[in-house]
Amino acid sequence: MIDGWLARAHCRLSLRLPFMFRQCYHSGTSLGERQVKKYGKAVLVLTAGLGLVFAAAWMVYRYRARPTQIVWARSLSEATGKARSGDKLIITDVYTDWCGWCKEMDVKTWSHPAVIERSEKYVFLKLNAETEPDGVALQKKFGVVSYPTVLLLDSRGEEFERLEGYLPAEEFLANLRATLEDPDSLGNLKKQEVREPENFGIRLKTGKKLLSRYAFSDARTRFEQILQKDPANRSQLGDASLFYLALSQAGLTQTDQSLATLDRLFTAYPQSKLLPAGFFMSAQILLDAGRTEAARTRLEKLLRDYPNDPLIKRAKKVLSDI
Repeated sequence: MIDGWLARAHCRLSLRLPFMFRQCYHSGTSLGERQVKKYGKAVLVLTAGLGLVFAAAWMVYRYRARPTQIVWARSLSEATGKARSGDKLIITDVYTDWCGWCKEMDVKTWSHPAVIERSEKYVFLKLNAETEPDGVALQKKFGVVSYPTVLLLDSRGEEFERLEGYLPAEEFLANLRATLEDPDSLGNLKKQEVREPENFGIRLKTGKKLLSRYAFSDARTRFEQILQKDPANRSQLGDASLFYLALSQAGLTQTDQSLATLDRLFTAYPQSKLLPAGFFMSAQILLDAGRTEAARTRLEKLLRDYPNDPLIKRAKKVLSDI
């Protein structure tokens, strides 16, 4: 009797639980079993339905509409605006109307499916270096002298790096990936400058990279900073900083400042390996300024003091032409 009461009490208690866990032992077949049989098919159908919905959603995502061509910005302000909003790099095709290889890149590179597929990761900007104001400005600012040139710009419109010459699609993508990962790319050097402000070796390397891009003003700033922050020359970069500072000043047509900087180099570092190049540079600067006799004096000193230097042959040629 007690056993029957316990069974009935257990049955009543179990009815308060979720149906899948209810059991009533006195009936012979548990209520849970009957409920599973009753609702099991519905659960299976629901589960299968959810699976189909998920699969369909994945297929839509996986094979969603993809770009069929590159969408080009046609002004620097448009490109930088898009780049800032999406934190993207700007891939800038700098071209001219007469450049045959530029047209080849239009056909073989910018129209290639592999490039188009990745185009949403970047902002693409196309500028004529001779007819469009922004193109002319970028050509002058970054010293673009050959075409095609692909400038990689950050969201502020400053150069991260560049890819020069004709590049087929796969080669372009490979070079792009390698450039972004290269620690010596200009953009990565600039980032390292920020992280390591007292690393004068990185500052010198960045300045030389800028100098090679005809960014004379930005390069000059780097070399001046080294000289100002390291007057005791603990970094052992004083002579190189003076040499490249003079070269930057010459590029900015600051003739007198450049010559004065070279004189500082000659006086402060008489044993520097850069002196022969310094004398040759000073002679060239003096010739450009029309100061022929002063240039002759520098060349003669170079021939006399450094007879085995590789620049001697060129120095003799310049001297014979005076």
